[in-house]
Amino acid sequence: MAHHILIVDDDQSITDALALLFKRAGYAVDVASSGAEALQKLVNNPDLIVLDIMMPDVSGYEVCRQIRSQFSSVPILMLTARDQTQDKVLGLDLGADAYLGKPFETAELLAQMRALLRRSKVEDFADQTHLKCGDIQLCENTHRVTLKEMEIELTPKEYDLLRVLIRRPGIVFGRETLLREVWGYEYSGDTRTVDVHVQRLRAKIEDDPAQPRRLCTVRGFGYRFMNPVTDDGS
Repeated sequence: MAHHILIVDDDQSITDALALLFKRAGYAVDVASSGAEALQKLVNNPDLIVLDIMMPDVSGYEVCRQIRSQFSSVPILMLTARDQTQDKVLGLDLGADAYLGKPFETAELLAQMRALLRRSKVEDFADQTHLKCGDIQLCENTHRVTLKEMEIELTPKEYDLLRVLIRRPGIVFGRETLLREVWGYEYSGDTRTVDVHVQRLRAKIEDDPAQPRRLCTVRGFGYRFMNPVTDDGS
């Protein structure tokens, strides 16, 4: 069965071109011309959403936020002319999985879509629903994270970052690897995005973020997650 792609853009010339491209690539296509219409079409359970940001009623940012607030894990690829770093960071923080600026190469767009769909398929068959390391527990079914049995609130990307790290405690992840595993594709931008998210996550899970004992830096390599009770978190 063909994957179902939802295109969200108020520019009909763009949606027509993308719909033709995706159909030729073998995808089933649905189109929404506004943010409100996109939220209504979530009931059709798309496999991936290609989402514009600048729309007249509900912005792509708000659409993304509302989708993630419903704990939907549908992959979201933001496709927009707003490609400044701060725009990308905001979109990714709100839960987008990929961000591609206009104009774009169709080959890159299709490659990113394939990567997101592959990752989504793998996650659908993941058999780990409860992940625990020391006093932190993560439930993948409910997206609930607890620290010392107290629930903590994480943004979608903070949650995704923690999930990747806690699955393999003690393993060192390079920044490029985290960008690929958390954001779902080969990201050629500034790896400081990872550092920003690590700092934000530390502020929520560390007793002293300045001296982290759970989410530790490995100089010259990247980061690893550790059990502060049994491991040396220096």
